[in-house]
Amino acid sequence: DLQNAMLAEIAGIPEIELVTGARLSTLATHSRGITASFLVEGNLKQANGFLMIGADGVWSKTRGLGKRPATSAFTGKLAWRATIAAESPAGAAFAKIATADCVTAFLHPGFHLVAYPMRGGGAFNLVAFTEGKQMAQGWSGDADPAILGRAMRGAAPALADLARDAGPWKAWPVHTVDRACRWTSPEGIALIGDAAHAMPPFAAQGAAMAIEDAVTLAANVASLPANLPAALAAWEKSRKRRVARVARRGALNYLAWHAAGPVALARNLLLKARRAEKLAADLDWLYGWRAPER
Repeated sequence: DLQNAMLAEIAGIPEIELVTGARLSTLATHSRGITASFLVEGNLKQANGFLMIGADGVWSKTRGLGKRPATSAFTGKLAWRATIAAESPAGAAFAKIATADCVTAFLHPGFHLVAYPMRGGGAFNLVAFTEGKQMAQGWSGDADPAILGRAMRGAAPALADLARDAGPWKAWPVHTVDRACRWTSPEGIALIGDAAHAMPPFAAQGAAMAIEDAVTLAANVASLPANLPAALAAWEKSRKRRVARVARRGALNYLAWHAAGPVALARNLLLKARRAEKLAADLDWLYGWRAPER
């Protein structure tokens, strides 16, 4: 849905050319700007400009061609995902244990599972997180579902039934990128989103941080068009403060969601005692963010 919205927006902007299936090959900076070479259907093509933005994710090729570490780090955690139709048996199982019009988080010392509606409630996306071993890098790997089953031992039977009915599950390894490294270079290269600062998605913030990066980077470059290095440096400094705060919140969520024993009891009492409106307001700084006025 998000991709369709963006495609509809750029369809009316003739200055934008969208080329899919392109693989970055080389990147060169020179007095006239930047030249990037791409492989497109086996043919080598070049693009020239004054600013190169690497928005190519946790396994960024752009990052590897710059002056910073190219590798990401495996966190020891696997993410499992499945999408279920509301009218399916799994959808009926979900309706018995959750509300269809909001985000639901199921908490357990060995895993947590987040479920949220998609496409006007016609489907639900389920994402579970467990400990696991390294696997091939990619967004849809095949992993032994027994790992998820073992992590869910002791969970409510209805939740275990949902996990069983929702399959098959796809898994991917959760990687991070050292956000202390440089995101920009004076030559006109900038990394945004996971390419710059991938973190575990325990605050449901990954795509949002990338979109915020894009909006604020565009504003900074537009405000200082004659001094690109200064614009990039100012943007990086500002964004790093917010991204660090979001990362801290995600780490806190993980600890709270996987709590056991007395800590879990205290967590449950706290959540029960606070009004839903207050809990939501506590996160306005994250989910209520708006781009600064230009």
